[in-house]
Amino acid sequence: MDQDDFVKAAKKQLDSWNAEIKKMQTEAEKMQAQGQEEMKKQLAQMEEQREKIKAQLEQAGETNKAAMQDMQTGFQEAWQSLEKSMTDARKRYFGD
Repeated sequence: MDQDDFVKAAKKQLDSWNAEIKKMQTEAEKMQAQGQEEMKKQLAQMEEQREKIKAQLEQAGETNKAAMQDMQTGFQEAWQSLEKSMTDARKRYFGD
């Protein structure tokens, strides 16, 4: 995958996560107080992960090919971590 395609795919995935986190935030507002607090903490962690990915993505547009290979590996690890957090949150709070 070339650099432009990678950045486009990453931005699309980031948009998807933004929508998913927003949906979870809306659902968290409907929860009981204790569950709501736990969910808000987990959402804050996911938002922090998302912001790190966003910053890396912005940096990716400015890198050369060799650096891009390294960044793709880092992105994939960050994506997997965020996806796991989202999956865990869905299962724990929404039963998905």
